[in-house]
Formats: sequence, C-alpha cells, structure tokens
Amino acid sequence: MNTSHLRSRQSGAALLVALIMLLVVTMIGLASIRSTTLNEKMSSNMYDRSLSYQGAEAALRAGEAAIEADQTLGRDCTNANTNCPSIPTNTFTNNTDGWATVAADYRVNSAKLGSTPQYYIEKMGTVGGTDELDIGSSANCANYAGCDQSAPNAVLFRITGRSGVPAGDGRSVVALQITVKQNL
Repeated sequence: MNTSHLRSRQSGAALLVALIMLLVVTMIGLASIRSTTLNEKMSSNMYDRSLSYQGAEAALRAGEAAIEADQTLGRDCTNANTNCPSIPTNTFTNNTDGWATVAADYRVNSAKLGSTPQYYIEKMGTVGGTDELDIGSSANCANYAGCDQSAPNAVLFRITGRSGVPAGDGRSVVALQITVKQNL
C-alpha cells in the first residue's frame, strides 16, 4: 500500500479544531477570573461599608450622650438668620469645623475603620407644651376643653454622625442623622 498518497491528502483539520477549542476554553477561563475578581471587590466594599455604618452609629450614640450631659452643645439653628442646611456642608469633606470626635468609650472597629467617627450637633429649637401640634387654632379647641398654651418643655437637637474624616484613600464614609427630643 502506498502511504505517501494518504499523507498528502490530509489538510490539518484536527489542528484547526484544537486551536478553536483552546480559544474557547481560554475565553471561559478569563470570564470566570473576571467574575471572581468582581465578586471579591463587591464583598470587600460591603465589608468596608458595614464597618463605616457601625462607626456612624457609634457617633450618633456619642452625640446623644453629649446632649444628655450638656444641653448647650451644638450650633444654634433657632435664629432665623442662621443658615442650617439639612446636612452640614462639610460632611463629606476633610473639614472638621464643628465636628466632635467620638470618645474612646464609643469607638468600634477603630483599627479597621482607618479613622475616628465624629458627630455634629445642631439645636433646632424648643417644642412641647399642650399645643405642640398647633391645635389651639382649630375648631376643636373652641368646642372642647384642654387647649391651653403652656410653655415648651423640650429641646430638639439634630445629630449628624459620620464614620470618619473623608480621605482620598477610597474608603467609604457613611453619614447618618437623628433628631433627639430632650426634655427640659
């Protein structure tokens, strides 16, 4: 039998099929590596945000304790000429004017957080009395007893807590706010 005749008729189809299969397997491998890397980044970001959230909550608790100790704290927003925006303008900057650093008793995960949580207190005004909801001007007040105009008996404070001073390191910063009604 003449084997040289069979060799000349082969066109290398097996090599072409093997190269195509190798390309497909390589693409699948690269896609799985990309997916794994993305999942790792998302998990790391969620962990970082969770630590920041805990730091911001600790700052709010420290702010509440500071108000309980001294009701003269914070920026006074009761004056009509005072501009008190809904969040302090320097919340997401590295400016620390007006921000109080959380005491060691309230710090959580400070070694992992990378910075110390802070809080900002604003005095929003006095409320209370029996006419807190302004029912003294309603028709019910004229018809039923009990609509007296007693003096306010509580002070409202707005506390903004942040997980730390924002830095350029890419760490997440969480800011939370609460309103505290402190009885006089």
